[in-house]
Amino acid sequence: MRNHYDVIIVGGRCAGSAAAISLGRAGFRVLLVERQKMPSDTISTHVLWPDGLSALRRLGALDRALATGAPPTHHFRLCRGMDTLETPLTPFEGIDYFLCVRRHDLDGILFDVALDTPGVDAFDETRFTELIWENGRVSGARLASVHGEYAISAGLVIGADGRDSAVAKAAGASEDDVVEPGRYWYYGYFSNSSEPEPRALTQSETETDTVATMLTSNGLRMVIYGAFNEDYGLFKQDHRENYLQRVNAHPFIAEMLADAQLDSPVYGFAGVRGYYRDVVGNGWTLVGDAAHQKDPVVARGITDALVGAEELAAHLSGGVAEEALKRYAVQLRERTRTGSRMAKMMARPDRHMSASQAQTFGRELATSEGLARILGLEYDGVTQFDDLFMSERDEVVEASAER
Repeated sequence: MRNHYDVIIVGGRCAGSAAAISLGRAGFRVLLVERQKMPSDTISTHVLWPDGLSALRRLGALDRALATGAPPTHHFRLCRGMDTLETPLTPFEGIDYFLCVRRHDLDGILFDVALDTPGVDAFDETRFTELIWENGRVSGARLASVHGEYAISAGLVIGADGRDSAVAKAAGASEDDVVEPGRYWYYGYFSNSSEPEPRALTQSETETDTVATMLTSNGLRMVIYGAFNEDYGLFKQDHRENYLQRVNAHPFIAEMLADAQLDSPVYGFAGVRGYYRDVVGNGWTLVGDAAHQKDPVVARGITDALVGAEELAAHLSGGVAEEALKRYAVQLRERTRTGSRMAKMMARPDRHMSASQAQTFGRELATSEGLARILGLEYDGVTQFDDLFMSERDEVVEASAER
C-alpha cells in the first residue's frame, strides 16, 4: 500500500469495484478497500437489469457473471392469483434479459477484475476509520487492517460503502427527498422448483404484499417476499415460518414451489429509507447506495451502482475537479428520478399513488405492451415518468408514513 493515491475508494462491492476499474483504466492511481473478506455475501435483491448488464459488459465482467450458471431471463411475468401477463424485455444496447447473480459471486467477480486492473491496488479486510482534513478539505483517509493502521493521502475519497456509509457520516453529507420505509423484505433459495414457459422474472402481487422469483446459479431459485411494514413485529417473531406461509399464499408461486425445498436460511431486512444525499464535497464524493437509495420493490440497487460508478469515472476522466463532480451529482439525480418516483409509488401505493395514477397503472397492466412500458420506467429512460403519467404526478395526497 502506497502513501498517496489519486483516489481512495471505500467499499469494494458493486459500486466501489466498478468505479475502481473505470478510474484505473482512465489512468488514475486507485486504492480500493473493502472491510469484508472477499468474496462474501450481502443482503440484496439480486436482479441485474439490461442497462446494468450493459455496464457489466463494459467492465469486462459479463461473461464471468454468465459463467456462474445464472440463466439469462428474457421475460417478465406479472401474476394476480393464477392470472398471468408476460412480456419480453425491451432491449438495451443489444441486451434483452435479466440476470440473477448471487452477491458473493458478483461482488467477487468485480473485486477480482479490479485487482487485475493496472493502476488499482485492492485490499479486503481493511476498514475505513476516518477522513483526513486539511484546511477544510478532505486530503485522504485513515484505514486499519490486521496488518496495521495507515494514513493515506489522496486527491479524492469516494464513499462506496452503502446506505450506512461511514464516509457520508464523516463528511457530514445531508439527505433530502427522504421516504421512510414502506415494506420489509425477506428471501431464500429453493431447489427443485418448476416454472412454465417462458422463463421469467415472476412477480405475484396482492394489495399489501409481493413475491418475486427468478432462477440463479446451481439450479436454485431466489424467492423474495415484501410486505407492508405494519405487521413487521409479528412477522419477525418466526420469520422463516411466516415467510414460507406468505410465499405459498400466492397461488402461482406455490405451484412453482410445490416440489421444491428451501435450501438456505431466510435472509431479510426491515426496509430501507429512500433518499438522496449530498454527493459532492471538498475532496470527497459518494456513489451507489451511499449516494442514493430507493425501496427494493424496483430491484435497481445493483444496476444503479454499476451505472453510477461508470458515470462518476467518466466525469473525472479529465481529472479531479469540483465542476466535474457537480456534473456527476446532477446526472445522478436526472438518471434516477423516474425510478425513484416509481419505487415510492410501488412500495406504498396507499400512501404515494393518486387515483388517476392507479387507473393508468391498471390500464397499462391489462396488456403485454403496457406491461413493457411500465418496466421501461425502471431502466435508463426507456419510458419517462412524465410521459406516462403527465399531470397525474401532482395529484397524490400522501398519508402520514409510519416508521
